[in-house]
Order: sequence, then C-alpha cells, then structure tokens
Amino acid sequence: MKKSLLALAAMGAFAGAAQAQSSVTVYGIYDGGYSTTKTDMSTAAGVKTGSQAGGFSGGESASSRIGFRGVEDLGGGLSANFNLELGITAGTGQVSTTPAAATSTSNTTLATGANQGSETGVRTSIVGIGSKQFGSLAVGRQLTGMHSILAGDVWGGNNMAGDITYSDVSSTANGAGVTATARINSVTTRSSNMLTYTSPTVMGANLRGDYGNTTSTATGQPGIQYAIKGIYAGYKYGPVTAKIGRVEAVSNEAIAVGTAYAGSKTVVTGGNIMYQAKGLTVQYTNGRNLTQTYTAAAGYVQGSAVKANKISASYQIGAVMPFVQYGQGVSEGVRTAANTSTEDKAFQLGAEYALSKRSSLYAAYGNHKKSLKTNSSASTEVTDMAVGLRHTF
Repeated sequence: MKKSLLALAAMGAFAGAAQAQSSVTVYGIYDGGYSTTKTDMSTAAGVKTGSQAGGFSGGESASSRIGFRGVEDLGGGLSANFNLELGITAGTGQVSTTPAAATSTSNTTLATGANQGSETGVRTSIVGIGSKQFGSLAVGRQLTGMHSILAGDVWGGNNMAGDITYSDVSSTANGAGVTATARINSVTTRSSNMLTYTSPTVMGANLRGDYGNTTSTATGQPGIQYAIKGIYAGYKYGPVTAKIGRVEAVSNEAIAVGTAYAGSKTVVTGGNIMYQAKGLTVQYTNGRNLTQTYTAAAGYVQGSAVKANKISASYQIGAVMPFVQYGQGVSEGVRTAANTSTEDKAFQLGAEYALSKRSSLYAAYGNHKKSLKTNSSASTEVTDMAVGLRHTF
C-alpha cells in the first residue's frame, strides 16, 4: 500500500486537507530491546559506591518516533511542506514527554537524547516553503543545525554512554563532582518558535541560519525568555564532507521593569570532517559548550564549560556494520579556587546486522569516565550495554 494511503488513514479527520498535498508520508522509528546501565563512583578519599539499572526499555540506538510529512508542488520550482513528529517511549508506547523548564514552556533545558526535549512530546512541528533556486524556509519547532554536527554520522543520535560529543553523562555528588552541563548540545538541540533558512548547494557548499525566540509568562516576567540564533556551513567534495557551526541560546533576555537583570547564555560551537567511500566511514568531531551566567557586579561570567574531541569509524561488510568511537574532553565548573574540573574519556563499540533495508539488529557497549583533575581517585564512570531491534518505517 502506498505511504500516502497509510498517512490518510492515520490522519482521519484531516483526510480532506491531506488530499490537497502532492504527497503525504507517514514515517517513524521504533527501537526495542534490552539494556543495562551501571554507574561506579569513587570519592577523593577512596570511598566507592555504585548503582545499576536495566530492562526492556529500548531506545538505545535511536529515539523512537512517529511523524507525518507532506510536500506540495507549487510550480516554478517552488514547493510547500510540513512536518509533524512525536517522540515515543520505547517499551511502553507512550508519547515521550519531558517536564517543562523553569524559564520557558517551549524550549526545555532537558532537550537531550532519550528524553526528547518537549513536555508535550512534540519533536518537530514545522511548515515551510522551498525554492530550487533560492533555498528553503521553515518555521516552528525543529532541530538546530548543531544537532547533525555533534551527533555525527557513525551510529549518530544513539542514547548510550560513550559518545562524548552527544551523550549526556554527568558527574555525581559522590564521585567527580564537577558542576557542568552534561551534554555539549544541552540547550540547543531543538528550539520552538524558530525560523530556519537553508541555502541551495552551490559547488558543494551550503549555508544554514537559525533564529527564534519564545515569549513566556511562566515566571511572571514578560518579554523574550529564551532566544536562539545559529549559523552553519557545509561543504562536500567527492568522498569528503565538512561541517562547522555556532549557536547561541539566551534565557531571560528581557524581564520586568525595575527587576534586577538575571540571565544565562550558552554558546555551542562544533565541527566535523568525514571521509566516506566503499563502505568505510571515518569522522572527526569537535565540540564546545560555554555557559555563562550574568551578575550585576561582573556581567557575564563562566558558569561551566565542556570541550570534547571524538574520532569515529564504521565499515559496512555485507549485512554487518561494526563501529567504534573514542573521545577525550574536559568539563569545567565555575572557575574558582575550588575548581572541580574533570578529564573525560569515552568510547563505544558495537555492530549492526541488517535483516532488511528497514530492520536491523544491534549490540553495543559504551563507557564514559570522568576523573577529577586535582585528584584522579575521585571519578564517575558510566557503562551501558544494549541489544535490540530497530525498525524504520
């Protein structure tokens, strides 16, 4: 059955509107399987503690989702399009939701891998227009351009420990107690109310720009509570592809008259370069997250910083694709005499077996260790193991 018919059946009451589209597609991913997570902590005094959890929750190789997208040919090289996508919790089938952040109900600070960054479960909700000559515009809730840079192309977007530029492993109070964001792309993975322009590709090069803001009265403060802006560039020449970008997120940009200004600013920069030919993919990725907080006395001062480098590789051998990733980085808390910075090391290894073009079995192992710079005995180490079946439709 054609996907257009499936989409019309799923949309029910919206069938009349869907028929006006040149094409409407229903798509998604469901990732189910078994996984375990083990956390080992050691204090500077050598006291060891730990915890372990596991179950048939799935969602390790990819976040499960269901979506609808449509394109209408307007003629003259123009097209109109839309995309609606919901996150699904693998194992229960429930719409995946995340508690609202304090500063905005539309842009959550918890926009990380498995918890898909929305209190409503919406991953993507956009409408746009495209031109073969001038590029495309899209407006709504969507991924930023930084996501594809830091997620990478080797087992990209997985939700396990060990992918140092993408996963969200943090220190613990009982281990290496650094106060820093756990994920480089923490508050800039997605944004609501965002306008995105993507240029056409000319001689292998293209540009993208993101700009958005949210007006919220959740804190009793009018004005722009969350603003985002980013610029990205890509270039492809034969088997080599390169991407680079910078995105900035500001919260509490405007507040009530007579109230002392208080806000935060997060700047994420990243880049990668990839070689891909004859089944082999090799990629280098670099990322940095600098979060600043504002005080009346000192202006913006560093709140935390996370920096990481990663090398990744995979090789397709018939139906089997083994992969490996290794990275090193640094997490820094507030720069004071009692600096609690850590040195980070992480790796992943595993393999996929393609049962078909849409279904794959996978097995993977990931490890991320953070050791206190001033006393390496204090550490936090997270180990993930997973096996599962991922179906793309």
